[in-house]
Amino acid sequence: MPWRVRTTLDDRPGILADIAQACGRAGLNIASMQVFGIADRVTDEFVVDGPLDELAVARVFTDAGGTDVSVTRIDDGTVVDAPTRYLEAVHQVLEEGRDVEDVLRELLATEPPDVADYAGHDVLDLVRRGGTTLRISRAVPFTPAERSRAQALLSLVSDAGADLPLIAPSTTRPIPLVREATLADIDAVAAMHSRCSVETLYARYQTPLRMPMTTRLARRLVVPERGVALVAQAGLDVVGHAVLEPSEHPDNPRWTGRVLVEDAWQHRGIGTMLVRQCAGTVREHRGDALTFLTAGSNDSLLRSVGSAGFVARVERHDDVVHITVPLRR
Repeated sequence: MPWRVRTTLDDRPGILADIAQACGRAGLNIASMQVFGIADRVTDEFVVDGPLDELAVARVFTDAGGTDVSVTRIDDGTVVDAPTRYLEAVHQVLEEGRDVEDVLRELLATEPPDVADYAGHDVLDLVRRGGTTLRISRAVPFTPAERSRAQALLSLVSDAGADLPLIAPSTTRPIPLVREATLADIDAVAAMHSRCSVETLYARYQTPLRMPMTTRLARRLVVPERGVALVAQAGLDVVGHAVLEPSEHPDNPRWTGRVLVEDAWQHRGIGTMLVRQCAGTVREHRGDALTFLTAGSNDSLLRSVGSAGFVARVERHDDVVHITVPLRR
């Protein structure tokens, strides 16, 4: 059975030989090793495989001169070069849309909780680009190297594309552009929601929205689990947002859409631009109808649908208005 062992050792010649000999006598095979230097002492991480349980493994390293020994059970796929794992993690976040918190928890091995000689959780606070904090904890203490790696990864994926606007900002009047949302839009979408009035948010969500918006919720809005998200960008700001979701039944070619335009940009054609792009996106996915959902008191979306050149069927279900646009050519 494979185990991950963390232990602090004196930084002196021969200490690793003592550890290797002790593992050999106990029938433990050392599959990999990492060194985290700390002043005159080092914290070493070993991945060992053998027939012993965690308490027996911890005793082998303690008797060989290790202190602060912790042992956790791992799976066979964990033995991978650490820099490679972090590079693959960046790809998973930026290209595959995985949540950075989930990726970091895998990298830092916050599970499983069965740790020999449990002495309490260590806490790792990582600072996001917007100043918010991502907190991760585990039973095995974090090394300075792990803290630095985790912060560097979070900073990298947060800043990816953030300083490269897709359209050039104008000092007089920014030109709006509608495009598909990406992970780089998380902070901008959250900021747009903070500029919206309670009435505007209610028309979009039909429920009071908790503010300030969490990063996890903003991420769902730019990379939904099902469907596509669009944003309207003016200069460096996101001023409009839409989410398109396909029917839960694969044989049903109908989609639903929800649109939000911040108050300062309403009645300036942003809603019409979003409606047109929504319709085009659904057509690309072979949908034959798109139903926009909004609160019953919101007439702006209906006007935007008409301005976009569509003839829609309007139905009211309780306090929600369904505006259905046929898209068959």
